This record gives sequence, C-alpha cells and structure tokens, in this order.
Amino acid sequence: MDRVAVVYNPRAGGFLSGREAPAERLAGLFGRHGVTARLRAFNPQTVAADVRELLVDDPQAIIAAGGDGTARAVVAQLDGSTVPLGVLPVGTLNVLAQDLGVPADLEDGVAALLTAPAGKIDVASVNGLPFLCSSTLAMTPHLGRLRERLRGGAGWQTVPLLGRFARLLWRYPRMPLTVTVDGIAHSVRTRLIVVSNNLLAAGKPFHSRDRLDTGRLAVYVAEDRTNWDRLVITGRLLDGSWQQDRRVVALQGREVEVSSPTLSYMSVMSDGEISQLRLPLRYEIRPAALTVLMPGSRSWPASRSGSRSCPTCTSAGTCRRWPTPCWTRCASSGRP
Repeated sequence: MDRVAVVYNPRAGGFLSGREAPAERLAGLFGRHGVTARLRAFNPQTVAADVRELLVDDPQAIIAAGGDGTARAVVAQLDGSTVPLGVLPVGTLNVLAQDLGVPADLEDGVAALLTAPAGKIDVASVNGLPFLCSSTLAMTPHLGRLRERLRGGAGWQTVPLLGRFARLLWRYPRMPLTVTVDGIAHSVRTRLIVVSNNLLAAGKPFHSRDRLDTGRLAVYVAEDRTNWDRLVITGRLLDGSWQQDRRVVALQGREVEVSSPTLSYMSVMSDGEISQLRLPLRYEIRPAALTVLMPGSRSWPASRSGSRSCPTCTSAGTCRRWPTPCWTRCASSGRP
C-alpha cells in the first residue's frame, strides 16, 4: 500500500496531548513507510464533500483517525464504495479499533493498517443513520452531553456540571417504552437501552464484541428498580460480569423498533454522537456492508462468543421473562 486518504479529527483526545500538529504527525508516520497520505481535517459540515474529493484520487484505503464518531461520519459517505476503511484509535473509547485489533499506539497502528488484509463487517442504522458499534437511549445521551461540557470546562466551571451529572445519574426516571424485535413487542420501564451492532462479548467490558459479521442486532435493557440496582449494574458493566445479572435483559434480531406512548422525539447516542430523532426508532442491520482493514488477519470464531449457561431459560430454551428464543446457550436444552 502506497497511497491512502486520511480524515483526522484534530479535536480527538489522542491529538490534543501531542506537541506536533496532527497533520504533520500523520504525514510523518505514513511517510516513514513510503506512503503518500492525502489529509483532510474532520469537519461535520464538510465531511461529505471532503470524502467525495478524497475518493476521486482512487486511494487504496481511507483512514479515519479519531474516535468512533469520526469513523461513523466517514462511513456514512462510503455507501457503495469498495475502498476499505482503516481506523486509527485517537478518540476516547475507540471501540471499533479495539474490535478490529488495531494497536492503541498511533505509530504501531499506522504500521499495522498498512499491512492489514481487508474483510467485511456489518453496518447498523437507526432511522437511516449508520453506526458501527452501538446506539444508546434514555439516560446515556444526556450523560454524554454533560460529559462534553465537562471536557470543555475549566476549574470552578466544572463544579456545577459535576453536580448535574450526579443528580441525573441518581434521579433519572424509568421510561415506559415498547421494544419490538423481529415483530415481537416487549413493554419495558428502563433508564438504559443499548442496541449493539452484533452481540457484546461475554466476560468483557460492556462495549467489547468478538464478532462483527453475524448480521444480528443485540438489544440490552437495564431493569434497575432502585439506586442500589443501578450501582450494581454499573459495576458489573465495568468488570464484564453483567451477563450474569438478570437485571440486564438481552434480545437479538435483524430489525428493532423502539416506541413510546408519550414521546414524539428521543435523544439517541450512536457511536458517541448525539442526535434528536423522531419516534419510533427503527434499527436495521446490513450484513457485510463495509470493507475494513483488519490488522493481524483476524478470523471470527466459528461459534457464538456469548455461549454460556443461561440462568433465565426453561427446558424449552425460552427466556422466562421474554417470549423470544434466548441468544445464549441454554444449559438444559443445549439450544443456541
């Protein structure tokens, strides 16, 4: 590979800590490998035109250097293109880069992408807007807005924001919603719903996935009733034991719809970017819709990563609390 296009986010956390300007740093890293990199700074207002212009030169890959939101914005402009996407982890969580096996160090990441084979992954969408990792509803988008304001604040200005953050986390009400998965409706009251592009991995922190090509959406509903429930679930999300908690209910399917008896719009945070969308929210998944660079020639495991004994299944392999087949492996029936 000797010719790439790069869309970089100069406001990404990994660039803010460096002394060298992001464009100079990236040009130097690619130049060490004899690769010509055509660079564009990420701008939400011009990203569509920028990506179209970069694709005119027929690059061998287009690299998104930033967080998951930067990658999502670039992917939205790649529909129908066969140019593979590479991801450099310079953002906050960098979920997609981790799932693809891209090294966290920027220099190592560049070297890995330039020799990585291409593979296909699924692309999910909500009301037509694509996302690559997850989309969260209810309390999380509001916490995300406060997080961004905290990042932009300084000194004493952050004190009232921290207070609002704590109050929101403690007092946010349980919302009555209807979650419909492949035509089966479920009435819930919750503070958190996560719709994941492919299943989340067992025994790992909440955002990790072992496969990106199953063609399935996974829906996770937190059924916390008390503040203590919320604290326990939060701890389990962080240490990877959340799948053992019956207060986190998992569903899966190809189409998901979320509606409310009282709301017309809802804040949605997809890959870290917040949008105000009209209800009902319609989630879909397009299998193998995106070509990506996959360092280490990663191959997906043959069996589902979430296989384990399911504590909520009956002998028929159906969850007691939800009238839909359980996506984990039922110990009593052996069904997937």
